[in-house]
Amino acid sequence: MRVGVVLSLLLITTAATAEPRIVVPARPDVRDALLQLAAAYDCSDKSCKQMSSCDEACYKLVVCGQKKRDGDNDGIPCENVCSARCE
Repeated sequence: MRVGVVLSLLLITTAATAEPRIVVPARPDVRDALLQLAAAYDCSDKSCKQMSSCDEACYKLVVCGQKKRDGDNDGIPCENVCSARCE
């Protein structure tokens, strides 16, 4: 499952605070898969060489806002582990 799907289903930004809040889908299988993925990563500052997967690099870029993961601004973070833009 790609990070973009997690973002669209789990995180909603409120206009007043601009802080994300978690929205859990009703289907248990979808909910469990999304919560498992969200629990797998955090926003700690790791180098691209320390990334274990493209999903982790996308999570750091998209969810955590770590723009330095995409040094050339082409939408592909940590090109040592990713070959395509985050979905």
